[in-house]
Amino acid sequence: MNFCVLTTINPPTEAISVLHELFSDKLIVVGDTKTPKWEFKNSQFINPSTEVKNHYARKNIGYLEAMRQGAKMIYDTDDDNIPNKKWKIRNNNVIANLSIDEGWYNIYEVLRNSENDTPTWPRGFNLKKINTKPKFGVEENFMSSIQQGLADGEPDVDAIYRLVIGNHKDWTQERSIYLNSETWCPFNSQTTWWFPKAFPLMYLPAKATFRMTDIWRSFVAQRCLWEINDGVTFHSPAEVFQERNPHDLIKDFVDEVDGYINNEKIVEILAKLNLNKGLESVCDNMYTCYEALVKAELLHFSELDLLQSWIDEYKKINIKI
Repeated sequence: MNFCVLTTINPPTEAISVLHELFSDKLIVVGDTKTPKWEFKNSQFINPSTEVKNHYARKNIGYLEAMRQGAKMIYDTDDDNIPNKKWKIRNNNVIANLSIDEGWYNIYEVLRNSENDTPTWPRGFNLKKINTKPKFGVEENFMSSIQQGLADGEPDVDAIYRLVIGNHKDWTQERSIYLNSETWCPFNSQTTWWFPKAFPLMYLPAKATFRMTDIWRSFVAQRCLWEINDGVTFHSPAEVFQERNPHDLIKDFVDEVDGYINNEKIVEILAKLNLNKGLESVCDNMYTCYEALVKAELLHFSELDLLQSWIDEYKKINIKI
């Protein structure tokens, strides 16, 4: 069964209406204190307890609920991303070009339409590396348990990009890129496909800022996937059109400062960890990753209690892979 999980503070949007057509009662919506009374067809609405409202990490509750109901794939998105004609249900077996370069890999530079198109980089990317020119090899077949789509209109870029360049952008190039081990590129929660091997890695850190929680999750997830011979795939052309909810770009910038300063350090810490091979080690490896970030004082120590609660709930579900 395929599920879709999103958060909203709005009445049903166009994106939610389209997603309901695609997922029907497998659409799980997580609200907060600002969300109006929810009555939208047979979608599932979760009203979190007070202590987890008003933080994006409340989405964790929706992920676990989808797993409890037997999800075989979870589509992770937001209420302002409208599926377009290119949108389709993904399979965890993909045909993609393999990234060649190790280190930071600017996927947006690979997938932008032409050399004349405006250079860009994804939210969370190392600003020191935005001008690198990534390379890739021939198409191959891969098992990919996390797959990231792109958004036309308002792609997922950082506040610096929006404040300085801020142009509308579309993605038309036909290409998929599978990130090799030792290769890093942030991915987001706007149009992302998760398959069962990666389900435990969906945990959003609650002590990270709103603009960094999915980005820091992405770094941990990539590191853990290497130990199960799995990886992240990015797909172009765009599969959604983002009609971006109102944002205060200066507030976004402030929320992203932790990332501008620390994303490079996070990757360095995670790359040096000795993790265990095998699917049975995914939860332990994830805990080791977040523990290292706590020790580096990048996350508050209380994050580990929340993470352990997530792991305990995940294990109760007893997902068959």
